[in-house]
Amino acid sequence: MSQQDDKKILLENSISQGISHLRNINPNFNAIVTQIGEIEFKKRDITFESLIRIIINQQLSNTVAKVIFARLESIFPDTNDISPFEIHITDSEKLKNIGLSKGKVTYIKSLANEFIANPNLVKKWATLDDENAKIEIQKIKGFGPWSANIILLSFMGRSDIFPYGDSTLRKAFLNVYGINLSETLEEIEWARPYRSILALYFWRWVDNGMKPLIN
Repeated sequence: MSQQDDKKILLENSISQGISHLRNINPNFNAIVTQIGEIEFKKRDITFESLIRIIINQQLSNTVAKVIFARLESIFPDTNDISPFEIHITDSEKLKNIGLSKGKVTYIKSLANEFIANPNLVKKWATLDDENAKIEIQKIKGFGPWSANIILLSFMGRSDIFPYGDSTLRKAFLNVYGINLSETLEEIEWARPYRSILALYFWRWVDNGMKPLIN
C-alpha cells in the first residue's frame, strides 16, 4: 500500500495500529499513552450544521460558541436541523442580533449558497486526497487551513492530519519536546502516516492538565 493510500484510511480503523507504531518509535509519545491510555476515536458526520458550528467556533471559547449556536437554533424552532435554505432566506440583521459578527454572517450565508448550488459538495471532498480536499474546502469563504484540517481529521477520519494553526497542539508539542514546532512540521515527520493520532493525544493531554510525563 502506498503512503497516499495509507493516508486515506479511516482513522477509526487504524488507530490501534498507529498508536502501537508511534509508541515503539518515540519514547515521549509512549509516555503520553501510558498516562492517558488508548483513546477512542469516533468520526463525526459532516453536515451543514456541523460546518456552521466550525465557523461560529472560530476565535471563540467553546462556551460562548455554544451559546451563540443555541440562539441560532432558537430562530428555527420548528426544525430539527437547520437547512441551507433557511439560512439563505433569514435576514442578515437577525443573524447579527444573536451575536454573530458581520464576517461570520457572510461566511454562513456563503456556505448556505454553496450547499444549495452543490448538494454533493461533501461527497466530493470524500473522493479527494488530503491536499486536494484541503484546497476544495478552503474555496468556501470562512474556511482556512485550520478549518480544513479539522474537517479532514475530526469529520472525515483522515489518518495523517496535524493542524499546525491550532495553538493547543503547538503548546503541547513545546511542553513535551522542549522545542517549538515549525510550520513545515519537520519535527513530527517521524509520526507519518499517523500524525492525526499525535494531534488527538496532544489535545487529550492538554485537556487532562498536562501532567508530568514519566519516560
